[in-house]
Amino acid sequence: MKSTRANLIVVAGLAAALISCSDPVSVGGIIKGGLENPASDGSYTQAINSENGIAALEPVVLGGVEQWILIRGYDVTNPVLIYLHGGPGSPAIPYGRFAFSGLEQDFTVVTWDQRGCGKSYSPTIDVQSITLEQLLSDTRQLIVMMRGRFESDVYLMGASWGSVLGILTARDDPDLLSAYVGVGQFINAERTMRLASAIALKKATELGIQEAIDELSTIQLHPEIEWDRWKDVVPWLEAFGFGDLHDTSLYSALIDTLRAATEYTAQDFANQNEWEQLYWASPLNADLGWVHGLDISSQVMLLDVPILFLAGRFDYKTPGELVEEYLNVLEAPAGKQMMWFENSAHALFFEEREAFSSVIRNTVR
Repeated sequence: MKSTRANLIVVAGLAAALISCSDPVSVGGIIKGGLENPASDGSYTQAINSENGIAALEPVVLGGVEQWILIRGYDVTNPVLIYLHGGPGSPAIPYGRFAFSGLEQDFTVVTWDQRGCGKSYSPTIDVQSITLEQLLSDTRQLIVMMRGRFESDVYLMGASWGSVLGILTARDDPDLLSAYVGVGQFINAERTMRLASAIALKKATELGIQEAIDELSTIQLHPEIEWDRWKDVVPWLEAFGFGDLHDTSLYSALIDTLRAATEYTAQDFANQNEWEQLYWASPLNADLGWVHGLDISSQVMLLDVPILFLAGRFDYKTPGELVEEYLNVLEAPAGKQMMWFENSAHALFFEEREAFSSVIRNTVR
């Protein structure tokens, strides 16, 4: 799973590449986006000029809390694809249009900023409500809402932290879903820590970076590796190309891209420190016992929906070897499959965007 700070490095660069000045159109009450069809706060998403399409940026109420979703697609009769972002607390709406534009012809893509972060931040949110159980409840409510609104099948895609929400939802509510896609699927915290610190230490030794060698060596020697040391490992993973992006030269361009994102207001961007602090103070971070006790391979042994796992070859935030092991023991009567992305790390839908879109279209749809 991604730390909030590290994940925002990617989020900070990923949404404005597709901005257009084309005139928006509204047909039959379906919002078609564009500057002339803004959301209630003045933000907007690029227009989709399709007779049966939708480009909507809007708040919904989940679990009694107003939260924002971005809905984009060229035909509202297509199945719905809901994306669950990472973090916890690393919002997706700024990069949703950029990352998933290749899916809009085949799906109605729903990108959601989870409660308390990004566009869904509010100073009135109860910090104690940001729990695994509440976010699972919010996820289920959003799925039910989209099924009712579009009267269509729903596919669920979870990335990193979102893959925890996604796979637990697929286990508990299979009747709501047509398939589940895990991107950078989380499996086990301690085993992730061991593999991640080992690969980072190996690279640091090759490069002769003593600061990294000293810090990572103590983590490797720790008799009981604890998840609260994860924040010490992540910066080295990012620096060595084993974090969000394998090609670290892409970061600056991605940051420039997000700064022009029309889906966020200036205030949305300005709230970043506040939503990060909210998440750090929440039960998800205040007591990490739930992470230590989370082992997908033993807690999710049977899934009654079709399953697809996508893994970046250089991803050590959620190592693909753990996903591969899990796939071998997982019972999935409706079918299971795993695909590797050979040139990517954790955020494979950025580094291999076209290949990712092709896989989702051809395998999931």
